[in-house]
Amino acid sequence: MRRFFISVLAVLTLFSCTRYLAVNQINITGNSIINSSTPVNSTVETLVKPYRDSINSVMNKPIGVTATALVKGKPESKLTNLVADVILKSGVDYCNEQGLNIHPDISYQNYGGLRASFPQGKLTKGHVFELMPFENEIVLIKISGESVQKMAGKIAARGGEGVAGMKMGIKNSEVKTLTVAGKEVDKNGTYWLVTNDYIANGGDQMSMFTNPLEKIETKLKIRDLLIESLANMYKKDGIIDVKLDGRIYNEQ
Repeated sequence: MRRFFISVLAVLTLFSCTRYLAVNQINITGNSIINSSTPVNSTVETLVKPYRDSINSVMNKPIGVTATALVKGKPESKLTNLVADVILKSGVDYCNEQGLNIHPDISYQNYGGLRASFPQGKLTKGHVFELMPFENEIVLIKISGESVQKMAGKIAARGGEGVAGMKMGIKNSEVKTLTVAGKEVDKNGTYWLVTNDYIANGGDQMSMFTNPLEKIETKLKIRDLLIESLANMYKKDGIIDVKLDGRIYNEQ
């Protein structure tokens, strides 16, 4: 992807004095890499076309079929649940593969980090790139139960986000009930959280994560793990069907 844009920039610079050249948009919306409303110099088009066709071929590659549209919402949603579940499972798998005596307890995916929705029906790699246009990687951090409670407080104040491994009830933007693995959170205990590197570094006002007891950087890109997980779900079940399970709910 990066090489493509560098090549495009070089070509546009080379032919900047040609009056017939007018590329007015470069994006990946709808899996279309270049969109021009005016004619492009034929020489430039000849140079750019192989890159564009190559990227479109990758982005349009199907990875599965969804039973319903997956759209983010609060307090929970099929999309936020899906991503949080994939992050938690990936963290568990990483620890097992590395022979670490660690079992991640919970995961967190910030709401703002999800930039698109998945349509009902055919799902492609391009859809995943639109959902996660950033190069975020999975990070595991060991935190106190107090930090878990503070995280839950932020989530409640925002009306809900993406979590897995925990269940919480919200009322008037505050946490009313909070459990991990069916047990009340121990303020003095410790928990392993799986999240993205942006959040692990205190992004999105999650300052309680900046000084963890332990930290493991996996170098695994969440986008790649999501593509792999979705393909496996489709291969196993014949369709990608995500359910709501009440992991975050509004108390009466």
